[in-house]
Amino acid sequence: MTNANGIFIVTVPSSANTLVISSVNFVSKEVAISDNLSVTLTSSSGTMSEVVVVAYGTQKKTNVTGSFTTVKAADIENKPFTSVDKALQGAVAGLQSSSFSGAPGAATDIIIRGIGSISAGSAPLWVIDGVIATTGDLTSNTTTANALSALNSDDIESITVLKDAAATAVYGSRAGNGVILVTTKKGRAGRTSLNFSTEIGENSIAFTPENKPLNSIQTRTLLRQSLINAGYAANDTQADYIILNDLGIPADYTSTNTNWKSVVTHPNAPQSQYNLSLNGGDEKTQFYASAGFFKQDGTTIATDFNRYNGNVSITHKVADNLTFTAGLSGSTSMQNTPLNSGTFGNPVLAADFLLPWYTPYNPDGSLRYNDPQQEFPLNGGLFNPVVQAAYNKYQDNQTTFRGNVSGEYKILDNLKITSRFSAEYFDILENSYENPFYGDGYADGGDVFSNYRRTFDWTWSNFADYTKTLNSAKDIYFDVKAGVEAYQLKDFFLQASGKVTPETLALTYLATTGTPSGAYSVPDQITTNSVFSVADFNIKDRYVISGSFRRDGSSNFGADHRWGNFYSIGATWNINEEDFLKNSRTISLLKLRASYGETGNSGIGYYAALPLYGYGSPYDGQPGSLLSNIGNPNLTWEKNAPLNIGADIALWKNRFYTTVDYYDRKTSNLLLAVPLSLTSGVSSQLQNVGAMENKGIEITVGGRPIQTKDFSWDVSFNFSHNVNRVTALYSGATTLGSGGSLFDVTVGHDIQEYYLREWAGVNPANGSPLWYTNTSKTGTSSDVSSSDSVPQNLTGLSASPKYFGSLTSTFTYKGLSLEVQFYYNYGNYIYQLYGNYNNSDGGFIGAYNQFTQQLTAWQKPGDITNVPQIVFGDPSNSSASSTRYLYNGDYVRLRNLQLSYTIPKSALQFKRWHISNLVVYMRGTNLITWVKDKTLPFDPEQGAASNDNLDVYIPKTIALGLKIGL
Repeated sequence: MTNANGIFIVTVPSSANTLVISSVNFVSKEVAISDNLSVTLTSSSGTMSEVVVVAYGTQKKTNVTGSFTTVKAADIENKPFTSVDKALQGAVAGLQSSSFSGAPGAATDIIIRGIGSISAGSAPLWVIDGVIATTGDLTSNTTTANALSALNSDDIESITVLKDAAATAVYGSRAGNGVILVTTKKGRAGRTSLNFSTEIGENSIAFTPENKPLNSIQTRTLLRQSLINAGYAANDTQADYIILNDLGIPADYTSTNTNWKSVVTHPNAPQSQYNLSLNGGDEKTQFYASAGFFKQDGTTIATDFNRYNGNVSITHKVADNLTFTAGLSGSTSMQNTPLNSGTFGNPVLAADFLLPWYTPYNPDGSLRYNDPQQEFPLNGGLFNPVVQAAYNKYQDNQTTFRGNVSGEYKILDNLKITSRFSAEYFDILENSYENPFYGDGYADGGDVFSNYRRTFDWTWSNFADYTKTLNSAKDIYFDVKAGVEAYQLKDFFLQASGKVTPETLALTYLATTGTPSGAYSVPDQITTNSVFSVADFNIKDRYVISGSFRRDGSSNFGADHRWGNFYSIGATWNINEEDFLKNSRTISLLKLRASYGETGNSGIGYYAALPLYGYGSPYDGQPGSLLSNIGNPNLTWEKNAPLNIGADIALWKNRFYTTVDYYDRKTSNLLLAVPLSLTSGVSSQLQNVGAMENKGIEITVGGRPIQTKDFSWDVSFNFSHNVNRVTALYSGATTLGSGGSLFDVTVGHDIQEYYLREWAGVNPANGSPLWYTNTSKTGTSSDVSSSDSVPQNLTGLSASPKYFGSLTSTFTYKGLSLEVQFYYNYGNYIYQLYGNYNNSDGGFIGAYNQFTQQLTAWQKPGDITNVPQIVFGDPSNSSASSTRYLYNGDYVRLRNLQLSYTIPKSALQFKRWHISNLVVYMRGTNLITWVKDKTLPFDPEQGAASNDNLDVYIPKTIALGLKIGL
């Protein structure tokens, strides 16, 4: 460790003659020992030689046999996202990160190497500084929330994504969907440094579709057509009379033209963040402390997120062989999120559905809600979204603490033991209030809902690490870790509701309600005990063999199958270390990897294996219960058996590099609800049946094509391709049936393959709708019921992308840097859940607004179009659910554009002000989106399920930032 002037002193044995000097992100250098050394390390530019975080420790990157990707602090910090999982989009090959909602603090779907389960979840395991983290949406009344939003991205040192068995199997029963390791920043010995960063910006809608709601004149055009085509009118004059007199539409409707999307959105929603950190120490004690504030307003009214967070960690070396580390982070946040989906209080639904001739305000500027139950009687019960946003609230308050303490004792030079205790605490309070004057709460005289959730979990790990060299050169050795681990989670949930509130907006809490309407509470608990071991055998850094074994016992499963065994074996051959390549000037790294093993998936919730009775069915005023779960003593983990073959290549001193992986991940013992006779008292039983397969390829390519004294160009590209197939179900069944879902899980097909009527288009002769009547698509009919008789309505179209990835370029000239990242997604289809309302072919015209695609409807014989003749009432039922409402999801997005300037020290009096670095930057996120399907009526990013549920719009952010180091 150097002092403030870069001077270092190293004490070495008298027999030593060489120093090996290394640092993360720099090429290691060997120098002969002398009394006075001057050493300069060069940047590794994506080198494969650094030390990376792996399960229960660190390891030299070239010696890792598993498949993994590391994302560094510079790629995470100061990003305009409420949670770190959003920053992973495009950063890791094989990792799909997509958001279904743009609400601040919203959940994000993370899938690694395909969907691996039908009912047990496909989210990866997150481990934060040894804490097996609780993630996902922990709320019950809020439309979307994210437990990871409690973590400040600026406090993260690195993220390691583990993908295959060799990398993940040591986590056993929870590693089936991959593992994400988060390492937070720690103190470093040396001069104490103070760092401050801030970013201020604005959010707006990231994607504006061409297919959008109609204006008043366009709506009148369609209304006239629909009435004439239905035979209610012979011409426009008669149609206008019906519109004004029979439909009750205001006489001035064409002169009023409200753009409801503009009404419910923030064109310039503010966003800001401020972060302050302090780190330093000496050889014995190092510390790191930070504090931050993050605020973001969403793209729609009534959406915002505020977070305060703090973090402190300390490492103290008690003696040469004893070190203690402790850390504690905490945050408190408040999130406001409106309703979504088809609820009348959803502002996004209002933007699409409300007719343009209504206005949110009265002529005097006051809010319009003259009719307390529904202001717009022809709009199917929709309410004025501005009133709803002003008078109602849907709030989530979350307080989170994460802490860890560990001790490392070095018994011998080659043997150390580590004990680490980590814990998490979540305290979540949700308050919802619907006013008594107008909207959803009017019928009850006002509604209030309060939910409280407390979650506490801890992980205690104890393991030994033993290293043994087997030759005098000390380049043949093995390393073995073995230990035990215990995990426990306790969850408590309480909810209550009441109605009839005081006729004032000042009293919005449950205590003020006049009539209780519901109460419920339940405690839950999960416990897991484990033993594990990891071993690596290294021969001259050329050949590395690794293996791991873990035995987990979980309270989640049946008494007869609570313990499961998980293992992996991996090998790597660093060909560049062979004598014939060791001195090559071209090949810096040539590494072949292979691994196989078995991991598990235990994500089925609480007590699924137990026979349960549910109380809450009162009878004659007395408590009553019903059988709610028949139980299964044989229930156990889903099993994942992934095979991985990969190669890592670096050329010309790591100037260029590539990583290629092929994987085949087989999942068996799928947890599925198997139908039972209703005489059993229940309709199904959870069993381990069925199988699935994901296989694909991942490619990462990067390097520095141009490097001069003042200018450099760094580029990286990643590509992911996955194929999913269901290979078996229970008792020889070939399908689970759609059950009203968009998907029907069927053997031989993708788990997210759409199950829908097959739309065949429009008959050009008469404008009638057409559906396919057979699977070969050789027959069509205008009768919608004919398509329902098709034996198999699987479309061959999937909600999962075939390919996705990113292209990132960074151009640097002296202190000026420009980073450009494009994210691409190809091969999936997105379903418009409410398309039959907005593209109704006359079915809902005059009640709900229609989209501009309706203007391309059939008019006369010979017209080629995908929109049938507009007929008032839609007697042909052409708007029935079908593949007509599937849209091509291919898109390319300018995900990140950042221009930064590091001010040279010569330009400012740095020494006088003790400034070590000063950076200013401008950033844009989600700036431009290109879509293949020009009729797509919503943002192409719609989460893993790929359907438009009318959630808050994905934001585009433009921000200015400043970083100062003292």
